[in-house]
Amino acid sequence: MSKLIPIQIINKYKDVNLFDRLEDFESIDLANNTNIKKILIIKWGGMGDLVMASGVMEDIAYSFPHRIIDLNTRPQWQPLFEDDKRFNKVWGSNNKSLGTFIHLCKWLKFVISQKYDLIIDLQTNDRTRIYLSLLKFFQKKSMQIIGNHAVFPYTIKPRSSVKIHNPLQMMQRTINTIGIEARTFRPIINIGNAIKNSSLRILKNNNLTAKSYCIFICGSNPRGHLKRWGIKNYTELSVLVENKYKIPVVLIGGTEDEEECLAISKGNKNIVNLCNKTSLTELIEIFNQASFIVANDTGPAHLASSTLTPMIVITGPTDPKKVKPLGGQILAIQPEITCKNCYKKECSHHSCMIGLSPNEVINTIKEVL
Repeated sequence: MSKLIPIQIINKYKDVNLFDRLEDFESIDLANNTNIKKILIIKWGGMGDLVMASGVMEDIAYSFPHRIIDLNTRPQWQPLFEDDKRFNKVWGSNNKSLGTFIHLCKWLKFVISQKYDLIIDLQTNDRTRIYLSLLKFFQKKSMQIIGNHAVFPYTIKPRSSVKIHNPLQMMQRTINTIGIEARTFRPIINIGNAIKNSSLRILKNNNLTAKSYCIFICGSNPRGHLKRWGIKNYTELSVLVENKYKIPVVLIGGTEDEEECLAISKGNKNIVNLCNKTSLTELIEIFNQASFIVANDTGPAHLASSTLTPMIVITGPTDPKKVKPLGGQILAIQPEITCKNCYKKECSHHSCMIGLSPNEVINTIKEVL
């Protein structure tokens, strides 16, 4: 590994200024169009993208009461919406088939059969545009299609051509375009009492009570391993947290994070390791009950932002202005070095993450409490 680039300044980021002027973007008012009876929302991205979009989905549901709203997403995220009364149906296809000719044919056949009046494409990538272009060709029923960019095949386009980088702002402009006011500026994930009770049993079995523990989300998607702060740093931070706040640390993660969480827990025997021992939906109440959270830039951090629990998110190779989970109680931190926001998959020094000391992080936690 090359020599670390020294860090002198730690930048801190809270929520960006969001749109509050509907008239700047409205192109057509569909919210009051009684011919819109059945709506499809498309969001195929990762968990963080989907959770961030859930607040926009809340505004859609609010503006189209008594309409049928379906959600097309990836199957692994469907459990997040099992108890969600905003949606009539949440459906998706196996990830391995996504983008194949067979998947395309099945998707077209199903969407045509549902006779949607309005499709809101919150994904808006090349794949969804191809799917929707073919849908327009084969679909005989008249329908409106809106996406995040003013390009084909969308039938309604924003009046504004201002370039937007923040994903929430982009989706808010999309719904503003059809007369929906952006009211919700944080994720909304609804879980039922059965899931909450299951989460509370997990806490009780580990001798954890409300606001008497903190959480570390120390993993990431394996393809984004440079977003990890590292075993050594999280282990040292766990000791600092215990000494300063007198509460235990709980580790959260998925299958791909087990090795890292195990190594961290071996470095501090007081840690409670719940990595890969909960469902996604159980995590929500576990996050909600925590005193505070420290996380990498990863999907579960966005899931945690659906609660009001204070959180520090450590970023380096990714731009906090784009990836910061939503919420005024959340602070993203990033070392000021010349190669920040590189989005690289490999790095010879990884200074932006491993060069950030646990002492600097522990001193920042008080700013969100």
